[in-house]
Amino acid sequence: MELATEEAAVTIQVLSVNGKRMPKTIYSQLQHRSLLDDDCTLRGKPWGYVVDPKCCHRSSVQPHWHVLYELDGELCVWVVPKSLDDAESRLRDVVYEARAAGAAFLDACVLENRRGRDDFFQGQVLGLVRNDEVRATIEDLQVRLPCSHEAAELLRVTKASWSTRSALEAAEGALSAKCQARGKDARQLYDELVTDIRSVKQARTNYKSALEVVGQLPQLFLGA
Repeated sequence: MELATEEAAVTIQVLSVNGKRMPKTIYSQLQHRSLLDDDCTLRGKPWGYVVDPKCCHRSSVQPHWHVLYELDGELCVWVVPKSLDDAESRLRDVVYEARAAGAAFLDACVLENRRGRDDFFQGQVLGLVRNDEVRATIEDLQVRLPCSHEAAELLRVTKASWSTRSALEAAEGALSAKCQARGKDARQLYDELVTDIRSVKQARTNYKSALEVVGQLPQLFLGA
């Protein structure tokens, strides 16, 4: 596969196979795969983008590119939104919802704070949970930390005027069992959470760079 250039009033980049323009029927059979690794770095060689009128010109579809790229000798297509605002939430400049890592950490904080430890949130985590979550700034990133059903139930029983000792013990026991199954305390879970947040921050930076590269690619033209 190669790129050929036809000289006319403008320069046209033509996608060719064995010296002949690639037909649309061949293009439609190319595998769709992301051009990015897990950390959003480019893992292949981008050639350019193709405009598919049946897809790209539809008003109901968000603006996007069909990027052709080469990876290990194979030509693939990556469909990517043109705007960062249309990317998945993990990659946008919005509050990051740390689901698995965040929930595990917040559960451990609730349980440990309930038992008198104050390693995190200045010992005030029980009063900071709103709508079953806590919002915090970690590593200069705004993060949403959700809690599990068990943690939310313990908080509900703790704050209820009707709560009894047996109800509190049952709720605390359920959360304790969940935390014990994870086998890690809040400090260990916080370290995992920070690692996750740092990877998200790096991925966001890499993704922005990838969009800049794609935005500078030439348009490629196919045969009939």
